[in-house]
Amino acid sequence: MTTDEVKDYLRQAYKLDRRLQREQRKLEQLQSKVRYVSPSFEGMGGHGSGDKMSKAVADIIERTQRVQELTATYTARYGEIEQAIHSLHNDILEEVLELRYLQYLKWDKIAERMNYTERHITRLHGIALKKMSVNVLECHP
Repeated sequence: MTTDEVKDYLRQAYKLDRRLQREQRKLEQLQSKVRYVSPSFEGMGGHGSGDKMSKAVADIIERTQRVQELTATYTARYGEIEQAIHSLHNDILEEVLELRYLQYLKWDKIAERMNYTERHITRLHGIALKKMSVNVLECHP
């Protein structure tokens, strides 16, 4: 596995997190629309508003299921990536990868948090990726 492939693997948690956030926002918008629908009174000329409401509720249920599935996928992938990072058995390299790929921090914030220069952090990142690509090959020949 190349270092680019390792990076792509590690980025999966971030991508799933972003997708999950988008789905949650869509769900919140649907729920908000349903909450603000004016009440329909029987015989008062609702003109199919019951159909619209049941469609909206069905959409909410479908979106909720999607969010739950994405949450389960995200949680499983996050744990898998976390376990792969811990296979390095090097606290400093693990911390760099965790901060970058599990906490989604930028290089300057990682450097600040770890009291290193950005250049040193990116150097450690490269070492960690190379070591990880070897670990992955050993685990999955």
